[in-house]
Amino acid sequence: MKGSIVPIKPEVVVKVIECGPLRIGGHVRIMFSDGSMVIKQRAFICRCGKSSNQPFCDGSHVED
Repeated sequence: MKGSIVPIKPEVVVKVIECGPLRIGGHVRIMFSDGSMVIKQRAFICRCGKSSNQPFCDGSHVED
C-alpha cells in the first residue's frame, strides 16, 4: 500500500530489575479485579508479594 500512513503504537518497555520489581514504562493501563483502572507512564510492579501497595512495589523486598 504505497503512500498509506501506518499509525505508530506507543512502545511499552518491561525491565526486570534484579532482586526487585518489574519496571513498566510507556503508556500503561492497569486494570484491577474490581473494575477500577489507573493509567501511568511508568509503574513498578511487585514480584516478591510483600508490598502493602499491591500490585505496585513499595520497596519491601529490600528488608530481606
